[in-house]
Amino acid sequence: MKKYENFRNTTALIKALCLGLTLSASAFAEQNTLANYSPEQLTTLTENWLKNTLASELSADTEVSVTPLDTRIGDKECANALQFSLPASYNPRQTTVQLSCDSPVAWQLFISARITEYLDLVVMRQNISPGTAITADMLEIERRERRLVRGNIVQQPAEIIGSKNKRSLSVGQIINLQDLCLVCRGDIVTIEINNSGLSVTATGVVQQDGTLGAIVTVRNQQSGRSIQAEVVGVNQVQVKF
Repeated sequence: MKKYENFRNTTALIKALCLGLTLSASAFAEQNTLANYSPEQLTTLTENWLKNTLASELSADTEVSVTPLDTRIGDKECANALQFSLPASYNPRQTTVQLSCDSPVAWQLFISARITEYLDLVVMRQNISPGTAITADMLEIERRERRLVRGNIVQQPAEIIGSKNKRSLSVGQIINLQDLCLVCRGDIVTIEINNSGLSVTATGVVQQDGTLGAIVTVRNQQSGRSIQAEVVGVNQVQVKF
């Protein structure tokens, strides 16, 4: 009987030791998976997540930036994968990313983010007065925020060289098609006539100022007849059937 008791006590001791080793191993494994993140690391991870999440919506001319976390918040620990999310009412220009963790202690942070789209635009390199013929040396291309741009912008200088401005333009001003006449009253223009695949050109005198896409009256120099044509370029109009 005594031997049986000794055997049972020994077995219980072994089980207790095994259980203790298992618990110690689990605690050690949990401790090893516990990650420590500095505010700078959390900021970078949030920015990378946002860029990847919005990758399909962003163009090559779009920049994503997040407001750095205050270093005074100190490091954050997390035993699981960090969780990122955007608000339901997502603003395509400015938003807030929620960053959270639920273990070992639940915490969450909110990080402001800004999404800025840019355009390469034609702007003035000098001041010019109304009626000036636009030349290449007067223009340059600059990068501007899309949200600040209004109207029919110009992105290729070649599209407007030879046109004239209808109002004064200043250094750095964005060129807008409404500021220009691509054909101006009294100018001789090329008339292109397209009909059933047949293309014919003639010359005429435009009777009014017009910008791209405008319908203007042009007097054919050969026939003397006045026709309606669409402005398609600098000193170029097209008759469509």
